[in-house]
Amino acid sequence: MSWGAVFISLPDACTLLCRTSSRIIGYSVVLSVLCLAGCVQDSPPSSRERTVSLLLELLRDEVPELRQMAAESLGKIGDPRVADSILPLIHDRTAQVRAASLLAMGRMKPAPTAGVVALLTRALEDPDESVRQAAVVAIGEIEPGSRLLEPVVGLLRSSDAIIRRAAVRALLQVDSSQWVPALVGAGRDSDTEVRQGIVAVVGEWGGLAVAPWLRERLVEDSSPGVRAEAAYRLGMLIDPEARAALSTTIAKDPDSGVRRWAKRGT
Repeated sequence: MSWGAVFISLPDACTLLCRTSSRIIGYSVVLSVLCLAGCVQDSPPSSRERTVSLLLELLRDEVPELRQMAAESLGKIGDPRVADSILPLIHDRTAQVRAASLLAMGRMKPAPTAGVVALLTRALEDPDESVRQAAVVAIGEIEPGSRLLEPVVGLLRSSDAIIRRAAVRALLQVDSSQWVPALVGAGRDSDTEVRQGIVAVVGEWGGLAVAPWLRERLVEDSSPGVRAEAAYRLGMLIDPEARAALSTTIAKDPDSGVRRWAKRGT
């Protein structure tokens, strides 16, 4: 149990060229981008540099689709040296561009500094779901150290359940072991999906020490989804008390899904 096409086609490219005022730049970049997947790694350095230079210029184009395409293509190239040029697009007025810039950041894997993590954390609060999900992916790709995750953990205090859900999805992607006590403290969240996510993160990163808390969630939580997650996480532990708790759940839990996950763990 688990909780929780890069390049445009030729017709799409033609459509974009008709809509942009930068036709010469757009035409050059589209031709380059259409060749990137197969050629950029083998092309001479000067050719790659020209392509990157054109894509960087296109990041400032007035047409959102071209900014999005440029971000996606730079992400595909994956050169962390141009990450600073992508960062401003995280605040772009168009959600698709913001999402593309975040995914590109993940592919580039820049150094996970406090500043980069802060930007990604703010993206977890974005009103658009695709942007929040892209931020989750980027955090998982960049893999910030546990000590840098305090801003993400802080989002668990948000009044918006959607933001809290995004935060726990992000914490599941990276080593959150340092923050297990804080997660346990937030484990009675009013939102079912948040609670299930917290159980997943605690189970993933807490080790055998969190088995008593997982057993408590297995017995006490009102949500079948949360109890099923607790059963799954307990089943991954080599612990006699966890096995006993799962056996009791198989016999007594009223939900068939919970019983099924408990049986898989025994």
